[in-house]
Amino acid sequence: MRRSAFLANAGSTGAAASVAAALGTALLSATGCASSRVASDRFAQGPATKPRFRIVALGDSLAVGTGASSPEKGFIFQAYLRLNERYPGSRIDDLAMGGATVADVLRLQTPRLAHEAPANVAIVCVGGNDVVRRTAPAAFAADYAALVERIRAALPTTALVLCGVPDVALSPLFTGRDGDAIARLAREDDGAVRALAHGGRTHFVDLFAATRARRADAARFLSDDRFHPSDAGHAAFAEALAPVLLRAVGG
Repeated sequence: MRRSAFLANAGSTGAAASVAAALGTALLSATGCASSRVASDRFAQGPATKPRFRIVALGDSLAVGTGASSPEKGFIFQAYLRLNERYPGSRIDDLAMGGATVADVLRLQTPRLAHEAPANVAIVCVGGNDVVRRTAPAAFAADYAALVERIRAALPTTALVLCGVPDVALSPLFTGRDGDAIARLAREDDGAVRALAHGGRTHFVDLFAATRARRADAARFLSDDRFHPSDAGHAAFAEALAPVLLRAVGG
């Protein structure tokens, strides 16, 4: 029920759901149960002058890397690889589960942090499924604040990288007034995440802006399921995440 990676592969599952159901519970069970621990306890020895960092990721199918042609092309793993180039021997453990909402991450993923080794950075990427399920903005903001508080309690010395909510309305699955409503909700939820990213050890990655910038090229940005990012979409998100991740570790 967990995904980890240390210069290794990690499985991904996903399909664009019919708006609420298939994109929710189906992915939650399929991806979560298919996950397996790939990381070993062996840390590759890097140069003595450079530190090694441990990253933990929580979230939904976007954090898993769904839509990419291989796990290594998921945007969080791509950002990790850039970190590892600079700090060899660093490690990432991905606890994300496809279909997860903020409440799911709070309920199912944060308890695992108590059993994890100390992490330097926790990456949180969740919110798209809340938009699809029409979670009320006030409930989303409250759940996300509780999530941040829970992570800080479990990992008090860990820097947080909060990924904003993408513009889910980029998907052609949402059209007309429905698409407009989805875009407004995604923007509002993204703002709630941004508002929580304050303080020296909390960083924000603007995935909403990264998505909006690709609206003219949506067909290339999205994978065949017309919902999750393609390799090009994950690469665009990695471009937004990588520099923030490096700042979070003090690079």
